[in-house]
Amino acid sequence: MKRKIITMMLSAALCISMLAGCGKDTGTEANSGGNGGTEADSGQSIAADDSMEAAGLPEDDPSVNVVFDTWMYADEYKHYTSYEENPVVEYLNNKFNVTMEYQLPAMGSEAENLNLMLGTGDYTDIMNTTYSSESLQSLYENGVIIDIAPYLEKYMPNYYALLQSSDELRKMVYDDEGHAFGLYTIEDMERNQWGGLVYRRDILETMTGGNIAFPSGNEHPVTVEDWDYMLPLMKTYFDAAGMMGSACIIVPACGYIVTGELVGGFGAGGSFQMGKDGKTVEYGPATEEFFNYVSKMKEWYEAGYVYQDFASRTNDLFYLPNTSLTYGGAAGIWFGLLEQNGTIMSMPEYNLNMEVCAITAPLDQEHGITEEDAGFYIFNGVATDPFCITSTCDESKLARIFTVMDYLYSEEGAKLRSIGLTEEQAADSTLYQEAGLSEGYYYYNENGEFCLNEKIINADANGLKQFSFQGGRLPGASYAAGRAANTERTENDEYQDIAGEVWVTYGRSCVYPGGATMDGEESNSYNSSITSITDYVNTMIPKFIMGTEELSEETWQKFVDQLYALGLDKPLAAKQSAFERYLAR
Repeated sequence: MKRKIITMMLSAALCISMLAGCGKDTGTEANSGGNGGTEADSGQSIAADDSMEAAGLPEDDPSVNVVFDTWMYADEYKHYTSYEENPVVEYLNNKFNVTMEYQLPAMGSEAENLNLMLGTGDYTDIMNTTYSSESLQSLYENGVIIDIAPYLEKYMPNYYALLQSSDELRKMVYDDEGHAFGLYTIEDMERNQWGGLVYRRDILETMTGGNIAFPSGNEHPVTVEDWDYMLPLMKTYFDAAGMMGSACIIVPACGYIVTGELVGGFGAGGSFQMGKDGKTVEYGPATEEFFNYVSKMKEWYEAGYVYQDFASRTNDLFYLPNTSLTYGGAAGIWFGLLEQNGTIMSMPEYNLNMEVCAITAPLDQEHGITEEDAGFYIFNGVATDPFCITSTCDESKLARIFTVMDYLYSEEGAKLRSIGLTEEQAADSTLYQEAGLSEGYYYYNENGEFCLNEKIINADANGLKQFSFQGGRLPGASYAAGRAANTERTENDEYQDIAGEVWVTYGRSCVYPGGATMDGEESNSYNSSITSITDYVNTMIPKFIMGTEELSEETWQKFVDQLYALGLDKPLAAKQSAFERYLAR
């Protein structure tokens, strides 16, 4: 089983970062990821060049309060309405003598509000790019954001060390010319297991009298053959219970999970992917492996195993499929959330005791698919929508901004944004004091074990919304403290621990790297046909599965031919070129 690479990488990088901040010579050379630069004509935007010199900034006077504002999307907070009132923000203001202000558009108007700001040319100093319709490269070329690569080694040693600690991380943040446009949130993979395929094991226990016997010999279903054993048992269970609207398998309206769960077991992804040679870009829905997936789904649909009305559920998020079935005890297999694992979904009042367990996608061994071929786990621990410094940010603010933001990539800062304030840090926090958290959000006991404040352990009972007391909206490194030593472990905790391991079993061997970025011409070529291609795929796959379109090798070839007629060669070529440049970074 592939381990949590980013977890180990983050721990190592945080240690490295402590050294990186000590005695750093500002004239030292960066490695191939971060190029130095010269000032652009504006005096603000610094472009990368071959000099490898660290960029200089106006000297910062710590005694002078620096005000800078940030545009980011809003969220719901129970204990305050403005992010300026976030206790972590208040702590950072005091610690670094800054005043961080936030522009938060009304929920539902984010894209419109951001476009309005971009249209005026009067930007906030920092901008979150979640709702931007333009790529970072385009925002840079249009003079909206600046390149921060020349500043990182000198002014952000923690962030810089973290990026240099992993080739994958470095390539995610730096582009082909060595530019770095954003402050990315670096997630610990251990905190990133939020969902995956789950199944109702209690059904099988009931139907077999506790003698479940998967053909593979494993405790849980691993192969397509295991699913062929499991699905009839589930259908018999639902039919006997009179659940006519039940579903042994729930799939999204398009007939497949785009992130690769389920279809990955057949050796195909839901979008662009790497071929088995690791060098050639493919489009998953156009492959023979995807045909094998669709053929099996058609077989299962005809047998009544797949939710018969799946194509009508166009408004369901793939990770929240038909909740009336999943929470109503009428579903057997679906994309489930971490917190659904275990017996938490049971309804004792209706004599329904549900045992939900994580599973991998079923390996299509009939066609020679191995775990390596099924490596479509897409999450890599890096948030894809960073915070960027805009071109209208006064250069005199940059050194302080970098200092504050870099702190959030240190171990201490990562704890602050990810967990909350300690007793000492919370001394001046009105929110913490009013909430009865004067002892802080967490502490370490005499054995050095991480412990939570008792009031946080019972947050719901005490009317506390944990998210309000942390700084998770800020960029930085996420810190996984592990489970608190003073909280009672439950049976469901064990299920969730196992789920976090199961969902990354196949790894990322076939994933197209998220850091491979297209240039402007490639983006235009990609965009010229990808919408019509995706629409065609999402129209035809449900029809093939439901039998309203004939499915055979001949009709599948016509389907693939139509994808190319719609221009599939263009996004493939664009992705291939971007990937080859990515390798050379």
